[in-house]
Amino acid sequence: MSETLKELRSLSDEELVVRHDELASHTQVGVQHYLSELARRDHDRQAKAILRYTTWIAIMTIIMTVTTVLNVFVFLYSK
Repeated sequence: MSETLKELRSLSDEELVVRHDELASHTQVGVQHYLSELARRDHDRQAKAILRYTTWIAIMTIIMTVTTVLNVFVFLYSK
């Protein structure tokens, strides 16, 4: 018997892994099982890359903002 959706969502990640591992030894999988895992890993790599790019964009934005403010001060006080 399967859990209700509410019961399933209340389980921790560790509990889900334990239940999966208990059933995995009695289950046959097809090609889609491996393709799904490859897709999940690819998505994880892409998410990490996007996070790195976002961090660099934020750093560059801060640097450009600081240099723009400094440029304004130099312009205003050079007259």
